[in-house]
Amino acid sequence: MARWSRFAPDADRRLVKGLHDGDDDVIATLYDVYAERLYDYSMALLDDTKIASDVVHDTFIDAVRRAPRMRDRAQLRPWLYAAARRRCMQRKLQVEPAVGDPLASLDFLQREALFLALRHDLTDDDLAMTLGVSPRRAEARLKRAQDRVPDAEEFLGSAPAPVLPAALRHRVQHTATDPELAGYRAEIAARGGALTPEGMPRQPDAPSHFARRWAFTSAALLTALATAMVALLLINPSLPVPDIQWPGGKPHKSESPSHHPRHPGSGGPDGTPRGPDQRPTTAPQSIPSPSPSPTRPGGRSGVLAVSPVSIHLRRHKTVADILLSAKGGPVTWSAVTSTPQVTLTRSAGSIRDRGRAMIEVTLNRGLITLPGTAIITVSGGSGQMVPVDVAWDISVL
Repeated sequence: MARWSRFAPDADRRLVKGLHDGDDDVIATLYDVYAERLYDYSMALLDDTKIASDVVHDTFIDAVRRAPRMRDRAQLRPWLYAAARRRCMQRKLQVEPAVGDPLASLDFLQREALFLALRHDLTDDDLAMTLGVSPRRAEARLKRAQDRVPDAEEFLGSAPAPVLPAALRHRVQHTATDPELAGYRAEIAARGGALTPEGMPRQPDAPSHFARRWAFTSAALLTALATAMVALLLINPSLPVPDIQWPGGKPHKSESPSHHPRHPGSGGPDGTPRGPDQRPTTAPQSIPSPSPSPTRPGGRSGVLAVSPVSIHLRRHKTVADILLSAKGGPVTWSAVTSTPQVTLTRSAGSIRDRGRAMIEVTLNRGLITLPGTAIITVSGGSGQMVPVDVAWDISVL
């Protein structure tokens, strides 16, 4: 039966402080406290010793670089579980339980919540942060699972903990401390995906807070728009159907070719002045001018170079980089995405002459992600705008 020591928030704070201060001895302590737990969790999701070992290794290396970014350093436990979970979700999960498993009647998410709560003692906020959902949703998911399998705690508690690979501890310490492996450590952290505003690893099957708000607002706007159009048509069936422009999207034209909204004051389609009943049905949309780039005394702002201008995230890939550079002077830049499914680590900044900046692009994949496209628009100082096309393939986690 798995018996692990109790969690101590103060001890977690000291571990995170040691990581922040670059104390190599803390890495060994971190491993000794959490390695067996994370390996047990990864094995439950993957049922593959080699892949689970790689997940634990990469989780600790990621923690060395990014765990100190947490707002609350007492949240080290859910940070580590969330980091391991994200990496497991990017692999081939063990979706179906073994034959005779009493948890077979539950879906994957319910089994996972039971496993974390009853076997690993994650409750309340820690469980929600690990899963990347609200505390209310995590509580509801757990309660449904417990109601369906009331004896789950006895079953989960009786299973022995898997034995850690003997060489894993040395492998983690070597990767985390060898100066020549700095690039490898950066690559491992980049594969961990984006962090939430609280500094927690973002889960691929949990939409961001912005995405949830955007979806809710869009649904409300669409309902209100449809209601208003129906009311107008009931009042006057001869009214033209307006063009609709969603933020960041292409306009959806009405089927009638005779309706062409124009700027107020312009003529009609035949060039004649527009009458009072011919006002445009939608206001024209303008693109705000980018902020001016800083200039050198007596000089001009530089030119922004963007590379690449096309990104293809194949299979389960979720992260890519965009390199920005300034030539001929300093540049102030900004970047926006056309969909909340694609997020950026940075949205604005300044680059000195001949300097560079990197934007990390993250695709928030779900359990099932359909093929799609997006556009990242990078704006520079003198009105320059560079679109970066992003495309991704279908994936099933």
